[in-house]
Amino acid sequence: MGHTPADDGREVFGALFVEPLDGGDFVIRQWQERDVAPSLALVDDEIRTKLGFPDGLDAPTARSMMLHGGAVAIVDATTDEPLGGMRLFLHGDAVEFGYWLGPGGRGRGIATRALALVSRKVDADLRPSRLELRTGVGNEPSERVAARSGFTRIGPEPPIEYPGGRIVETTLWVRELR
Repeated sequence: MGHTPADDGREVFGALFVEPLDGGDFVIRQWQERDVAPSLALVDDEIRTKLGFPDGLDAPTARSMMLHGGAVAIVDATTDEPLGGMRLFLHGDAVEFGYWLGPGGRGRGIATRALALVSRKVDADLRPSRLELRTGVGNEPSERVAARSGFTRIGPEPPIEYPGGRIVETTLWVRELR
């Protein structure tokens, strides 16, 4: 979640994920043009509702969200097919994560393991003071991922208004590093 200001770290994150990260049964890598169509097929009603994606999510919008330095793909290690993705944002000396999985990636611990893998990479290379994430209010699976990943629930945030007037209520989670 979060917004995307012009200085959100896209160049930093683009350089950080030049080499894929091996998660065993999944890989974290940069999005590629060939991922756009298969990823659109992953956006079911659950994702649309929980993440506030627009109802009419189309290829140009998905492309602009995916082919961004702060966005990485979570793909199947065997088939290289997208399972979901992550977005990263710089907020001063903190890095914020957002994550999502399509139906085929859920229930396998992938989100928790992917968050751990990317968190280690970010910590080792960027040395932020803390990591943050926001879960949609009532998104219990995402809250479980945050808790299992060592994040502490801070509390509700002011609602976020996305383009098109969508309002999303979120809870802030933090993991202090320094």
